[in-house]
Amino acid sequence: MKRTLMALVLLTALVALFFGLAPLVGYRIFNLGVFLLLLYGVGAILLLVFWDAFPDMMFPGYPKEQYLWWRITRSILAGILALMVAGGLFLSALMFRAGKMNLPPEGEEPTTLVVLGCLVRENGPSLMLRRRGETALDYLRKNPEAVVVVSGGQGEEEPMSEAQAMEEYLLANGIEQDIIYKEDRSTNTRQNIAFSAEIIRTEALPERLVTVTDSYHQMRAGIYARTQGFTEVYGCSSRCPWGLLPSYGVREMLAIGQAVILNGGSLW
Repeated sequence: MKRTLMALVLLTALVALFFGLAPLVGYRIFNLGVFLLLLYGVGAILLLVFWDAFPDMMFPGYPKEQYLWWRITRSILAGILALMVAGGLFLSALMFRAGKMNLPPEGEEPTTLVVLGCLVRENGPSLMLRRRGETALDYLRKNPEAVVVVSGGQGEEEPMSEAQAMEEYLLANGIEQDIIYKEDRSTNTRQNIAFSAEIIRTEALPERLVTVTDSYHQMRAGIYARTQGFTEVYGCSSRCPWGLLPSYGVREMLAIGQAVILNGGSLW
């Protein structure tokens, strides 16, 4: 039993290290999710290595029955790692449901598409923003009754606002100007939704929402949409590079906690 548990811990540690290193090596991205994955992976491996060996290494010849302090310490550390895994699995299940299973139903009912912003580079939209634009374009072509709010302000290192970049993309691909509404003041997801809600209500747009963003981001978008009083919220998820998904997902879990604890949101 002990060997099986240690093998499972080692497996989770190696998976965490792989997906923590993938963004660094493949995309030169370092964020809080990358840091936490690497921290878990290294911490779990060190705990396995020192589980039985640490006291003898530090205090050779000391009676093993006196190692109560180490047994307590290692149990606490193991408990923290176990809670991290359990909490991550729980939130991952909720995020998967929001990102992949909360699809808009078929029909002709008027809908407002809200496209959440992402980084704009000097040479144009980032990969994630371009994929969100592609997802929005596909939905609008299949649902000609829909209107769209493109959302996202301009960061210090961005050549234009994220909303403008998405607007230009949609216009270049045949979407009519009169169904595009631009929200270009927001700097985070909460503002994306709040400022888009202002436009929706000022312009009397449909309050049946479909948010367009990456799958890991849909849950938080839904949380903030419900805090704005929207009761019918669906999601169309763009594709995220598989090597980035775990690190962005872990970072997103902390942001979901902030949305619930600090901003009055609800998981349900």
